Amino acid sequence: MSVSSEIIVKAFIKMMNKNFLDAYLVKKGDNKSGEIFLKVSNLLGYAMLYSYRKSNINNPWEIYGSESWQIDTDINKKLDKITSIDSDAWIIELEDKNGKFSNFKEEV
Repeated sequence: MSVSSEIIVKAFIKMMNKNFLDAYLVKKGDNKSGEIFLKVSNLLGYAMLYSYRKSNINNPWEIYGSESWQIDTDINKKLDKITSIDSDAWIIELEDKNGKFSNFKEEV
């Protein structure tokens, strides 16, 4: 039995906020099995997109698409396309000006 998407999202947001990073729920998905996407914004107009893989216990956050920073509006277009196809998807946004997320991504 796997952990529900809702619990993963709530725990992630709580952990990021506890570590002084602003994380927000942008779109709520299916409580049990909705796919989880994370937009990490550097607050300079660029972002990276990750997806959460429940099957990868050691490092659940996997780059979705390009491994380099992309223009924020391009990431938003990808997320719009994802949610138009999968209405059960969750979207979290993390504001990470100093790149701290990389220190935590293997812990959640």
